[in-house]
Amino acid sequence: MRKLLLVIAIIMIYLVSNGISWVERSLNQLDKEEIETTEESEAQPTTNRWGDDILYIEPSEENQKPDEEQIIRKYETTFEDLKEETVNEIDEMKEEVLSELDEDTNPLKMGALVLKYEQKATQLEEDIDQKFTEFFDSYKSELNRHGYSTNSVSKLERQYKRTKSQLKNELVKEANAWIEEQKNF
Repeated sequence: MRKLLLVIAIIMIYLVSNGISWVERSLNQLDKEEIETTEESEAQPTTNRWGDDILYIEPSEENQKPDEEQIIRKYETTFEDLKEETVNEIDEMKEEVLSELDEDTNPLKMGALVLKYEQKATQLEEDIDQKFTEFFDSYKSELNRHGYSTNSVSKLERQYKRTKSQLKNELVKEANAWIEEQKNF
């Protein structure tokens, strides 16, 4: 049994000593590679030194304050796009109404269609108002965040209300004219 313990102890000593020498060789090799890499990088001229980085910080886009005119142009373009989208949605609804009406539409059917599309028109108006409210809130928020006046938002809000009122009046006139036309048949 002592012989077996002696053999195991010799094997352990051999493994430990070889393991330590292997670790030392690996560390020496890593040190040599690191020294060579450092020497190569020091040999190459650099244009950007640590001190230069501290002295000069390139301004990022996040830190740059946008020009008020840029913001206004961006939101005016978005406003026009929303306005065009709204007019298209209204035109689609008008086409839908007209496609459901035909020459033999009786007063009862017409009344049902009026109720149906009155509800759809109310929902469409609410959706459109919500879009524009979100748009105006975003516009005001951006102007306020950069310290600019919100007069341009107020101007677009007034334009929106005026345009909305005009569209409603035109639609009512068209509907009334169409109803009068149907009465004459």
